[in-house]
Amino acid sequence: MAFSGEIDSLLHPSLFRVASQGQPLPLGQLASSAASVLHPGESIGTCVPSTRADASYSFIVFGGHDRIPRQIFVDQYTGRVLGSRGGLQFITIMKALHSIAGVMGCSSLILAFLALSGLYLWWPRKRIKIGLSGDGQGLSFDLHNAIGLFSSLFLLLFAITGTYMAFEPLFYAMTHSKPVTQPAFSMPQVGLKPVSLDLVATAAKDTLPGATVLWIVIPRQPREAYFAKMRFPEDRSDNGSSMVWIDQFSGKVLAVASSRTAPLGNKLQNMNLLIHTGAVFGNGGRAFAAFVSLILVLQTVTGLQLWWNRRRRKVSLEIRS
Repeated sequence: MAFSGEIDSLLHPSLFRVASQGQPLPLGQLASSAASVLHPGESIGTCVPSTRADASYSFIVFGGHDRIPRQIFVDQYTGRVLGSRGGLQFITIMKALHSIAGVMGCSSLILAFLALSGLYLWWPRKRIKIGLSGDGQGLSFDLHNAIGLFSSLFLLLFAITGTYMAFEPLFYAMTHSKPVTQPAFSMPQVGLKPVSLDLVATAAKDTLPGATVLWIVIPRQPREAYFAKMRFPEDRSDNGSSMVWIDQFSGKVLAVASSRTAPLGNKLQNMNLLIHTGAVFGNGGRAFAAFVSLILVLQTVTGLQLWWNRRRRKVSLEIRS
């Protein structure tokens, strides 16, 4: 998850990469290109401009016969549709699981227990040496102990920040703040059509100067407003922490939530997420977080192997006796 965007670009260069050719075409024109390949019953729900000159724009589409969203990629310099892919990807499922408070909370508490119990079991022997001359069982034991000691504190940090995300309402109450929700709605106007995506993007940039538009949610109901997610240069989060709501008929800014003026609860939430993903230290931190996550897999494998070997010895002794 730490490098999902980079991995997608590497695996699907024909969809994610374009040749930079000056200024991008208007968003409305690109949306029309995406609309030309819609299936019956589909509609564009989200516009995702790229923050890089060599990365394509995309549009998330909803509806259709299978009801599974898909993503249409467009070259922002030529307007050419590059292709599409289904929205049900492995990374999408993983992010969805991360957003379920019960799953996140239980997983984090289990991880905290494993990290603390591992330190408790390691402490009497304090073994950190890895012997390469012994058998496979001894190597597994040494790896589990040495690597477990190194990773336990970082895994515990993952567990604490994950628990925070599962119980965010409690921390909002403690800081006397509220999570950001849509504070205003559009006023339907008879005979008026929704304003263009370009006007929305311009209004959002004018409202939060210096912030980059990451994606724009397009209203699907008359009372809904355009929703622009934005990110300031100092904001290291992938999805940004600033938001602008815009009336779909008048183009008027209805509400703003800036990461620079956010309440304490929102700032703690954003910082907690940056620590959890390692993004607080940039790409180096993200890489380290991904490395520690892989260590967790190794700990699981070696732990299961140690348990299985111990179980086999126990059964063998019972048979002999």
